[in-house]
Amino acid sequence: MNKDFKQTSRAGSLAWLLQRISAVILFILLLLHFVTYHFLGKGKAVDYHWVVSKAGSWWFLWGVILFHAFNGVRIVIVDFFKGSLAHKKLFIVLIAAAFVLWAAGSYLILSHVF
Repeated sequence: MNKDFKQTSRAGSLAWLLQRISAVILFILLLLHFVTYHFLGKGKAVDYHWVVSKAGSWWFLWGVILFHAFNGVRIVIVDFFKGSLAHKKLFIVLIAAAFVLWAAGSYLILSHVF
């Protein structure tokens, strides 16, 4: 088997796996968000701070959202615009762009907090 094909298929498999993991994380956090606000809206006692502490930190959620969104853009490009010819490079570029946005957004959020 061709060495380039093996490396390309590994990058595609990794992107596929990370996309599914980030989707599950986002689904669980969104479900937790809806359930918490449902009980708060009905006037039932919910320890909101406990729920938020279990949901993870904002920077983790911000990173998962950006990764999921940019990898989704990569999937659309690969599927519809002949991006499969360079999908490993596309994966690296889009994840780097997501990281830059994550860092910039984190800086903006932290500058308002402190």
